[in-house]
Amino acid sequence: MTLKLGTLIGTGCLFAAMAISAAPAAAATAVAAASAPACMAGQPTAASYTWDFKAEASTILTDIRSDARQAVDHADMLRSFARNPDLSWQTSAYELDQVSAFINDMGAKLCRLEAIRRVVNPQQRKMIDLISAEGRLMAYHAQAAYDFCTHSQELWRAPYRDDVTNLYNEAEALAHSVGNGLEASS
Repeated sequence: MTLKLGTLIGTGCLFAAMAISAAPAAAATAVAAASAPACMAGQPTAASYTWDFKAEASTILTDIRSDARQAVDHADMLRSFARNPDLSWQTSAYELDQVSAFINDMGAKLCRLEAIRRVVNPQQRKMIDLISAEGRLMAYHAQAAYDFCTHSQELWRAPYRDDVTNLYNEAEALAHSVGNGLEASS
């Protein structure tokens, strides 16, 4: 499982930086920023070409809500796997890879949102802040669960179960909050 630091850090999206180090966030940021390329803002959408950045933000936020829902599904699987000590750790590692892919995808989309942040409406800016904060937490718990999975392989233990439960709760909160924000801004 690899969380793409270059994609996430360039615009202040520290999803992965907090997930890879127990050191203070400033130290993690300094190390990661020195070794990672700048965040790529992503591909413009059809709305970009018409300068309708509010519509573009809505499209990206809808995609992020979908990614968060997918992450919820995979995190729910992880929670059920943690209750079954007979499953192999590789099964959980695969699901963690799936969650990581959705977190990375949200991070890449967040980079584009950060690039157009100043021209979106206040409700969309709030959602961008929320995605950044929740994404950081999701990345932290995904990385902690993955580390526990690959080092201990005793996935029935409380620290692992706590990480996957927190990952589930954060993904669900993100999907719910972005969905509510989209409804409020339309």
